Amino acid sequence: MIDRRGMMLLTAAGLAAGPASARQNDDAALKALLDGFPKVASAADRLKALAAFDPTTLSSKAHLDYEAVRNAVAIEAELVRRFPFGAGAAGPYVVTTRAGAWLKAADAKPDAVAATVGRLDAETDQIRHDAAVGVVPPAFLLDRLEKGLAESAAKAAPPVAAALARQAQVLSSLKPRAGKAAGIRFKDREAYYALALKGQLGAALAPAEARRRLDETIRSLHARADVLLKAQGLTKGGVGERLRALAADERFLYSDDDAGRDRAVADMAPWLAKARARLPLAFANLPGAVNAVSVRRMSPADEAAGRQGYRDLPSADGSKPGAYYLDLKQIRRRPSWSLPAVVHHEVIPGHMLQIPLEEASGAHPYRTRVACPAAMEGWAVYAEHLAWETGAFDGEALAEIGGLYWILFRAARARMDLGVHLEGWTPERAMAFLADTQGDPVIFAPFTQEVERAAIAPGVAAGQGMYWLELSRRRRAWGGTLREFHGKVLDRGTLPLGMI
Repeated sequence: MIDRRGMMLLTAAGLAAGPASARQNDDAALKALLDGFPKVASAADRLKALAAFDPTTLSSKAHLDYEAVRNAVAIEAELVRRFPFGAGAAGPYVVTTRAGAWLKAADAKPDAVAATVGRLDAETDQIRHDAAVGVVPPAFLLDRLEKGLAESAAKAAPPVAAALARQAQVLSSLKPRAGKAAGIRFKDREAYYALALKGQLGAALAPAEARRRLDETIRSLHARADVLLKAQGLTKGGVGERLRALAADERFLYSDDDAGRDRAVADMAPWLAKARARLPLAFANLPGAVNAVSVRRMSPADEAAGRQGYRDLPSADGSKPGAYYLDLKQIRRRPSWSLPAVVHHEVIPGHMLQIPLEEASGAHPYRTRVACPAAMEGWAVYAEHLAWETGAFDGEALAEIGGLYWILFRAARARMDLGVHLEGWTPERAMAFLADTQGDPVIFAPFTQEVERAAIAPGVAAGQGMYWLELSRRRRAWGGTLREFHGKVLDRGTLPLGMI
């Protein structure tokens, strides 16, 4: 870490060499500071280090890094100060089905057994401490943890197995206090959730306002879906029920063989071509990457392993091509009408426009990761909604239904996040809401998984949804062109909403 004296020496050396060199050296000092931040555990210490830095000596790009990171760290420091428990900004519970030393405990080598036992016992002490102030994981999460710890202990070295048993015993003792609700239940949970949501967005947004806007959005999307589904002869039941019926219609299902998978990928190519042709209408300064991306089928080995869809990112200038590899193992769960919108989210104008522009902006990686965690996924949701709103599916009723299905999935899990944590929804209530809103679960997001994720990380799903809706609101209020608006959002790299 660079201290105040080090920063002053760098600045003085730069001034001696001239204004341009001074600016360059101060940018280098900030970069060195941010490079070291992942090793600084305390948000308060990171905030203190930033306070010792003079941002007026930075270039405009480096100044954005400084302000964006300072904003994010200040929110994190406030959350940790007011709620000193759990995993800090990562969530209210130190041990979950996705976090904790237990996940790798069974793999501990002989020379790492003592350290593993130490980490497990430290986390067990933290669980006790947190429970004493009312922070208890929900019952369904405790049940899954109990099973996972038992499986890990069966494979672990005896000292590790004993530590896992101690942790399991403490977690089991909390069950009478866990209750049936899936969300947080401790004191001042509303304030905690508001701060968690602020951390995701980089700007304050009242949870009640988020709930109102998500409810309004879902009603609007359902109204449009109702019209389109009736035109397909689906008139009975709610929107979710009718979407499930359409998803089971053999007319729109691919064969479960190589020919079916090849056809699915081929069917997406025209949609990618149309999306690429539409880009200049809404975006200026397009990176070469947008002409170097494609949709491809996974290798047979990846398909057999059940690998989820993934991106091979292009270089910003397009000299290195990129692709989105589509998950087609369960191809019978991917009706043809569900695939066009995947292009807009995963490729362009979604992730494979945003990420290359991020690279080209020169933003520091620490800024891109922490300044606004909801930005990457929130942008991709915004991108698919933008495509729908600007006519990408005009004259293509089935593809529009597919677009609505995906947008409803994004809106539903955002709204479910709020319901779980602020309205006391049980896991069963949350899953019923998802089914009623979107129909079948999407291929990579079973309802049980989505509820578990929301329970573990309050505000994450809502943050992604509200980043999308807030960008849409600002775009409608924008006085300039669509291209200018998107330049403000993308060209400088990830920024918290409060800085756009």
